Amino acid sequence: MPARHRSVMPWSSLFLFFLATTDARAQFDYVNGWDGQLFPSYLIATATMRPDASEAAPNSAENQGQENSDKESTATEDQEQGEGEEQQDGAPEDADETDDEETTLGDADSKCLLGIYVTADEDNTPIAVEIEAPGFIEASPWSGVLEKANTEYKIFPALKLNFKALLANTQTVPIAVTYRMWLGDDDAVEHTINMTLRSINDCPTVIAYDKEGVEDISYMFAAYVNEQHPFVDKILRESLDKGVVEAFDGYQSGNAENVIRQVYAIWDALSHRDVRYSSITASAAVNKMVASQHVRFIDQSINNAQANCVDGSALMASLLRKIEIETALVLVPGHCYLAFALDPEGKQWMGMETTLIGKKNVDVPPDVENDKIVDPKFQRTNSWLTFRLALDIGNKNLKEHMPKFEKKDSLDSLAYRLISVSHARHMGILPIAFNSSERLNSLDRKP
Repeated sequence: MPARHRSVMPWSSLFLFFLATTDARAQFDYVNGWDGQLFPSYLIATATMRPDASEAAPNSAENQGQENSDKESTATEDQEQGEGEEQQDGAPEDADETDDEETTLGDADSKCLLGIYVTADEDNTPIAVEIEAPGFIEASPWSGVLEKANTEYKIFPALKLNFKALLANTQTVPIAVTYRMWLGDDDAVEHTINMTLRSINDCPTVIAYDKEGVEDISYMFAAYVNEQHPFVDKILRESLDKGVVEAFDGYQSGNAENVIRQVYAIWDALSHRDVRYSSITASAAVNKMVASQHVRFIDQSINNAQANCVDGSALMASLLRKIEIETALVLVPGHCYLAFALDPEGKQWMGMETTLIGKKNVDVPPDVENDKIVDPKFQRTNSWLTFRLALDIGNKNLKEHMPKFEKKDSLDSLAYRLISVSHARHMGILPIAFNSSERLNSLDRKP
């Protein structure tokens, strides 16, 4: 077995197809992504992801507030997970792992979704490989030498991705991928296969393998949190114009109530825009190997005034991160909600049920202690009542679910996930960039 990086797919689990040719010396197998599918969101968001970053993904919101705390917890968790793996396997990495490292050539730190498996008949056989998908992947070459005969090598050229084209792909479409190989003095062997290129809105979350179980990549949801989106500053400006707060200062006041007040100011602005819950989550394509969900971008949620549980949580997280309030996406079976930190160290967290944004006719009794957080003129508004209810439900659920987030080695670790957006950024998960001609709709609705 080759060395496995948490940010790549296990080699033995990738779907391979044998290519029969008339020349036995020029046979090769090819890797065609996840069961013939490529996800633009994954390719873009993980473009700068560190090779071993995914094993550092936390399943707890504790101490996720400051960058230094994040890095320290990452190192600790890396060590703990490494120890756990050795105990589970019964021994450290064996010789097979080392041998496999030696037979993996090309871009070993890539996602390794497109490549070939090949064996030479003679030692020190020259080889060249090229992979391309016109319009989306430029011709991506690799050349070298296969040192050992009768040894299977895995070759993955560094893919020259057309990020602009991938960002613009909003529908599931077929894509032709061509593999070329020159082995020794033989002529090129070429084969083209049709794969499925998913929509940029399709977020892969879990990969199921035949023999090696499943891999959790739910950290991909953090790619839809975009604190740099051009709509963010405009919504924050609208929030200030409503007068709930005079300025956004994150944690500078050192006051938890002020943090809550800032969060409410943003909630109020979105309520004023009549953003409401919409349960649309299905993707156009379905695959047994890859679990995925359709996620709207910020501009789509705001201009269409619709957001499912992930959309709304990603939207709120984007706005809160812009004002330097730490956030986490909370995943439980069939649902997602938001958590935000009340202090920069991440010692206190609050849950928020984002599906209540824009809900009408909420009947919540007065609460003297909590109502004093905002000016009396906001205390009986629909947006404040829904906000209070969202916090009540979110906090109750967060407390109930917290023990399951901490069980990293159980089956619940896939169904219950707490994704620190800050930590995802440290892993190298990029926000998917704004790529639309959409402009923010004018604010023509009254509160």
